Amino acid sequence: MKRFCLVAAILLIFSAYANADVTYTIKKGDTLSRVSKKFKVSIKEIRSLNNLKKSSRLKIGRTLIVKKTGPKTYTVRKGDSINRIAKKFNIDAEELKDINLLDSDSLKPGQKLLLEAEPEIETAKINLEEEIKSISESEEIAKMNAKDRLLLFAKKFINIPYKFGGNSIMGIDCSAYVQKVYSLIGITIPRSARLQFKEGEIVDRDSLSIGDLVFFRTYASFPSHVGIYLGN
Repeated sequence: MKRFCLVAAILLIFSAYANADVTYTIKKGDTLSRVSKKFKVSIKEIRSLNNLKKSSRLKIGRTLIVKKTGPKTYTVRKGDSINRIAKKFNIDAEELKDINLLDSDSLKPGQKLLLEAEPEIETAKINLEEEIKSISESEEIAKMNAKDRLLLFAKKFINIPYKFGGNSIMGIDCSAYVQKVYSLIGITIPRSARLQFKEGEIVDRDSLSIGDLVFFRTYASFPSHVGIYLGN
């Protein structure tokens, strides 16, 4: 059984990383048709990204998102609820709350919600996954104890850029990092920090051992950030 501790300090620091959406600022004479042709995207997609109705008029100076480079998002409208949004996009309501670190069903118009975690991105330029796979299948590594293997894999991933909702070597968030490291030593744990906190048993800070998970309250009242204790 894994041992967890709730404390108020960050033990793992990831590199800052953020995807920038492609945007365009409306100028005099612009139309959705003209913007869509300029960026080779459909009018429907532009409307969806910016919550525009067919009757909406373009105002000079307004900045539109024309392409998304990160996970899909949704801007909350008046009358929306977690269950309604989840049903609309065929997502489990609890999963939607976990992805967005929500501890209640309360939403505000204008609030942006992530609809998915970042999918795995395959790239020939980065061979880290192949290296880790090779190491994990090594007979020599298999003879190591669980803590030593955990330390090995945890340090292999530590320089991957941080990306909220990310789950790949191009960008990963805290709970995906923890889940990936544990999976490489044969232990399956949930995807989100909130659900990971419900596993194992709580221990005091003074009793921390290598491999224990350390949780933090950041954006919400429940544990919303997690790290792996790697020793002093």
